[in-house]
Amino acid sequence: MTHAPLHNPAHNHDLHPPRGLLMAIGALILFTVIGVGFTQFLGTGYVTNWRALSVESRPLVFEDGADGSIVVREPGSGNVLRTWAPETGGFVRTAMRSLALQRRQMGIGSGPAFMLHRTENGKLIIEDPQTLEWVSLDAFGGDNAAEFRKLLSPVEAAQ
Repeated sequence: MTHAPLHNPAHNHDLHPPRGLLMAIGALILFTVIGVGFTQFLGTGYVTNWRALSVESRPLVFEDGADGSIVVREPGSGNVLRTWAPETGGFVRTAMRSLALQRRQMGIGSGPAFMLHRTENGKLIIEDPQTLEWVSLDAFGGDNAAEFRKLLSPVEAAQ
């Protein structure tokens, strides 16, 4: 009975990557760190004070309907601006639940209005003035932001 040798010298596992590959990875990491530091230093890539860019704002009260719907009202008059039937308005539900969670954790009720802002470049932001939390709605795609955009126009909101 013949047995194969336990160590085959023709089968070599060289676990050392090529020096050039290691240098390229190191250069990429260094470039990334320098790039991020540079943009942080200059303040580019994000808006530090989006409120200064707001050209239109509207206070909105979001309520859960007894049937599972979402009702949006004007805070002063109580007029209904928009209603999403149960199992519709998924993005609106998700965005508002994330903001409502902060309120619950801070012991704030659902009564105070949220603020919907449109900036000079057309971006939409929903803000909770009570917690100072906000969500940039356009980051989730145009179709999702469009659901909120309708709330800025009284004519479109009623539809």
